[in-house]
Formats: sequence, C-alpha cells, structure tokens
Amino acid sequence: MGACTVNGKPHELEPGETVARLLERLGLDGPYALVERNGEPVERARYAEVELAEGDTIVVARPVAGG
Repeated sequence: MGACTVNGKPHELEPGETVARLLERLGLDGPYALVERNGEPVERARYAEVELAEGDTIVVARPVAGG
C-alpha cells in the first residue's frame, strides 16, 4: 500500500484505489466534487477508472453556491 496527499493531508491508498473510491471513502461521492490529480483536472466521467498512485497530490473541492 502507498500513500498520497489529499487536500494537504496524508492519505493511505487501498490497492487499485480509484478517484471514485477515494471520494466514497472521504464521504464526498456526491455529483459535485471536483478533483485535481497532480495539478491536472480529472474528468468526472473518468473517476471510476483513474487509479491513484503513491505520491499523488489530490485536491478535492466542492463548489459552494453563493450570491
């Protein structure tokens, strides 16, 4: 098992962990989570197929409606 960084905090990865699984584990698997992996945006349609690797830097954001 490896580790990555999620929003500045260390996170242990499960073998073969995908973006979708990471969001589920974080309780952020709603339709509005936006993800960057190593500074590059990840397309929402690919969350279930993009596997995370040791050393990845992940940023998860949830847009906030305001006015």
